[in-house]
Amino acid sequence: MNELFNFYGLAFAILLALPHILYRRRHPTDPGDCPNKGMVILDRMGRLGVLLLMSVHIGVLEKGFTEPKELMMRFWLILTSALVILYWALWLLFFRRSSRWLANLIVAVSAAAAIMSGILQVNTLLVSFGIVYLIGELYIVKCVIPK
Repeated sequence: MNELFNFYGLAFAILLALPHILYRRRHPTDPGDCPNKGMVILDRMGRLGVLLLMSVHIGVLEKGFTEPKELMMRFWLILTSALVILYWALWLLFFRRSSRWLANLIVAVSAAAAIMSGILQVNTLLVSFGIVYLIGELYIVKCVIPK
């Protein structure tokens, strides 16, 4: 990768983080809701790692888009855009009527966006942090969102 910042990735990272931040401001949670603090830390590490690695090229375990690069980058932009649009639509539904299955679907879509971005960009760390985020966030949803 020639550039340090991935500006499309930064835009996607912001769009993925914004609804979560808005929800947490309106619905603060008690730290005692989740008994396993290790999973809470795992979730935060996964989330922050995904947001960082989608935005910044650190040059470790990443090769960039495979050939044909232009086609793969277009495919990545279209796929990630579609997943982010779906993510926002699910959040709008969740803001109207929160449920655990909808929260799990939101987590799955956001993790899919991160993992697919890592796969298409051949970024092993992004894929790894996407999986860590998925596992941690599913645990948090189980603790925080009622059935």
